[in-house]
Amino acid sequence: MHVANLYERPRSGDSSHRVTDDGAREADGLLLETGRERLAEENLSDPEHPRQIAQEKPKLEEGHHVFAENRKGISYDSLFGSYIDGAQRIVVTDPYIRYFYQIKNMMEFVEMVIRRKAPEDQVAIHLVTGPDDGNIHKQRELLESITEACVGSGVDFTWAFDTSGTAHARDIVTDAGWKIVLDRGLDIFQAPLRRDGFSLSDRLQEHRMLKGFYVTYVRLG
Repeated sequence: MHVANLYERPRSGDSSHRVTDDGAREADGLLLETGRERLAEENLSDPEHPRQIAQEKPKLEEGHHVFAENRKGISYDSLFGSYIDGAQRIVVTDPYIRYFYQIKNMMEFVEMVIRRKAPEDQVAIHLVTGPDDGNIHKQRELLESITEACVGSGVDFTWAFDTSGTAHARDIVTDAGWKIVLDRGLDIFQAPLRRDGFSLSDRLQEHRMLKGFYVTYVRLG
């Protein structure tokens, strides 16, 4: 039995296998439309597709979470990211952003905000911390380095000393309606075992060992 092929060249005198140009074009159109529908379905199932990302936006909830010492797999992104998304102003209060590693933590928080925000958005981050009376000049220099590094990034970083000595709590407050309370502030990671730049724990927060800490998410307003 011979099966008709839409694209088979008709044989002379064989009317049963003759296909008109209109019929071939119709078949081409059906194939093209089917291909477009399949591509659209594949795009929607792609986790990188914008509509898929929007559908998977996590639901934000209040809560108190305790993290055990020596645990791995936690980052500023996983702790704070969803709660600071959409904020135009973020205030970080931590009286102990004083030493180099603590100021480096602050820089990594700023980097996280820059990565997550939309390119056209402008976000203001303000830090309130305590002065390091033993080395205040170096502390000022490092904090100003963050301010300078943010120029042109869409993030405006400012800072101020709490000279009253009343800022004891450590928290992050956003104008998106959230307050994040941290008993250790941003200082949640143990020091990397290697500091030569060739350690994953030095480069990626998820590979660092944690100090024991808790975080509480509070909805404002």
